Amino acid sequence: MSQKKNRTQKKPKSEIRLAEERFQNCITKRNSLNEEARTHRDERNSLHDQRNKVMEEIMKYRDEMKSNTVNKVKHQDARNSFQEKAKKLIELKQHKRKGKKGEKSLRDTVQALHSEILNLEKRRETTEMPIAKEREVMDKLAILRRSLGDQEENLLSQEHLNAEVSELDKDIDSEFSKADEEHKSVVNLARINKKIYKKVSNLMKEASHLSTESDKKHQEFVEYRKKADAQHLKAMEMLETLKTHRKTANEERQARWKVVKDHRKNIKKELYDEKKLENAADDALQQLMSGGKINL
Repeated sequence: MSQKKNRTQKKPKSEIRLAEERFQNCITKRNSLNEEARTHRDERNSLHDQRNKVMEEIMKYRDEMKSNTVNKVKHQDARNSFQEKAKKLIELKQHKRKGKKGEKSLRDTVQALHSEILNLEKRRETTEMPIAKEREVMDKLAILRRSLGDQEENLLSQEHLNAEVSELDKDIDSEFSKADEEHKSVVNLARINKKIYKKVSNLMKEASHLSTESDKKHQEFVEYRKKADAQHLKAMEMLETLKTHRKTANEERQARWKVVKDHRKNIKKELYDEKKLENAADDALQQLMSGGKINL
């Protein structure tokens, strides 16, 4: 029973076998870590590409906003120029009517409403104010516009102004009309840029998120590469150990083989020694001549 147990017992692994297993284990771990690193690198590159596309879209929107801003300034300058011309014409008209008793004609009221509306619109556009204050201004503008509409209807039936003043009114109305058109363009461009700004803000949040995720993947990639490099160094150390064991084993095999070769050489020398063979032949001849038995 004990002999059977001894036969079933596994032989202990040699140093070479152990070194080979350690080396292969390091190589397997290194390859696995490199594969993980490549996966995180590819994910990082994908996120980076997505961010670049988002940034390209952002830059297009920014270019559009810049173009709109340039056009908006042009329309603002034109609007302000038309308003200045209208104001000067109003001053001229008032100067021509200066001799009257200070009664404000219906047309003066209309012009005053025009001026007040323009001033309020300009104030709303150029001044930052709370939402409640902006609503208050908008309500006031609505009242003034309704009043202006009523006064303009009444003005159609009034024929108190002389021909020269009437011509001035036409010019004033023309300048205000041009100013209104330019102002509409200003407001429209401002509205467009406001919408674009919201899009850009959302895209910037997306780009920031992609950058954060890309940085995380890059850090994970670096960490896996460091671990893989460490396993590679360890594998190289194991390889050197394996080479040493193999060299030692080879030297031992060569030494054992030399002993065998030397032993064979000695045996051959003993068997094929000519002097010994001649002596053996002489002894056999003597035995034969004396009638004895020859032993070969």
